[in-house]
Amino acid sequence: MKIELRDVRHVYSPGTPFAVEALGGVSLTVEPGEVLGVIGGTGSGKSTLVQHLNLLLLPTSGQVLVDGADALSMDRTALRRRVGLVFQTPEQGLFAPTVEEDVAFAPRRLGLDEGEVRERVREALGLLDAGHLAGRSPFALSGGERRRVAIAGVLAMGPEVLVLDEPTAGLDPTARGDLIGLVVRLKASGVTVVIVSHDLDEVAEVADRVCVLGGGAVRAIGTPADVFYADTSPAPTTVRVAAAVGERRLPGLGRPVRYGETLAALRSAMGGTG
Repeated sequence: MKIELRDVRHVYSPGTPFAVEALGGVSLTVEPGEVLGVIGGTGSGKSTLVQHLNLLLLPTSGQVLVDGADALSMDRTALRRRVGLVFQTPEQGLFAPTVEEDVAFAPRRLGLDEGEVRERVREALGLLDAGHLAGRSPFALSGGERRRVAIAGVLAMGPEVLVLDEPTAGLDPTARGDLIGLVVRLKASGVTVVIVSHDLDEVAEVADRVCVLGGGAVRAIGTPADVFYADTSPAPTTVRVAAAVGERRLPGLGRPVRYGETLAALRSAMGGTG
């Protein structure tokens, strides 16, 4: 599934004294099977942008295309099944007495038979390593476990594209690592992932491409190495470490971005010790 934003502009409260332009003509493509990281400061337009991917927000002007077709001509419910959006702190929406019933809620709303619903619940919880939580109350879980259950509820709808808006915000390091591992598994299973994050190291670790937003406009887009090594772009810790080591001392290793790449670069610079 390919999603294209063409010169998308979005204005909140248009025609009023409170009008604010959140996106100022953004063009961006989400390619099938990729992990796209979206980064930028507070107020840069990240959340506004991703809510256009399944038309939770409608463009003030410009187009959203899904596999070449105008998204405005599509059934909105069907589109939102194909493009699942997980908001920040999605665990606040948990409500059922058990995890299994919570995850089953959305598939049941699709009108699926009970056998299909149960299979989707099993697969979604399994993908998040949360199958053992099925019979427990979501309100008795840790913060990281609740976050995983909330994401499982969206995955159970079988989306082709999963949008995660700040998925690790407020979680401890172990829970953050679990969710980053989920992104890797989703990509391996064929799901396209768009991840919005303030954490540059997190994005560098999993993204195939990175889009930098600023002031409602795309400031840079490309591979993590291309974006994070650009003079005008922010850099994650791994890039700063690699720069301190010095690229001239890293023959054949390219430009390290991910944690493992940086460790390899450091070992090479130290003559293979450590």
